[in-house]
Amino acid sequence: KETDMSLKDRITVVSAIGKNAFILRVVGKSMYNPGGERSYNDGDYIAVDPCREARNGSMVVVRLDDDHTATFKQLLIEPNGERMLMALNPSWPTRIMHVSTNATICGVVIGKWTAEDL
Repeated sequence: KETDMSLKDRITVVSAIGKNAFILRVVGKSMYNPGGERSYNDGDYIAVDPCREARNGSMVVVRLDDDHTATFKQLLIEPNGERMLMALNPSWPTRIMHVSTNATICGVVIGKWTAEDL
């Protein structure tokens, strides 16, 4: 799947952002929103803190336990406690997906880095 990324491909970050933080490379265009306040392009790098509490509106990395993949989306929490993941790309085919009990939040995105075009 274009939006999936492997947690095996992570880089551990040893710095002040958190002793357990790691870096993942964004794969795909589901989080690309050219007109939005926040946008993450294919190839950007995101810093993820597994110790940070995920709240409504947080950008999160979620492991989908059934198919052993991870996805990067915005977490939405309804007043009744139902959790959903939303792609920022307004034209993404499946923009909102419900989070089942077989999904694990791996961490909250705390920053991004974009490579310069050389």
